[in-house]
Amino acid sequence: MLDGLDEEDSIEEGGQATEKKRCLSMHQVKALEKNFDVGNKLKPEKKVKLAGELGLQPRQVAIWFQNRHARWKTNVLEKDYAMLKANREKEPLWKSFS
Repeated sequence: MLDGLDEEDSIEEGGQATEKKRCLSMHQVKALEKNFDVGNKLKPEKKVKLAGELGLQPRQVAIWFQNRHARWKTNVLEKDYAMLKANREKEPLWKSFS
């Protein structure tokens, strides 16, 4: 079977071989969050360095950054929308037609 996986962990319903999804440790998540806070864009050199330091594959680091960036962007858009909505509700209705 696949290296280091039990047979039951490596076969999906459709019969396709896959790896079991692994969770990141708190240490890894904190380190990734810290690096994201410094700069939310990931350069290839930084990706390889972080992966080596954290014992992850560079692809895992890249995917984590992509997912975190998407969550960050969603939060920014939600805050912007809430601010625009609040400002809009403060304006009198007649002013919006001028």
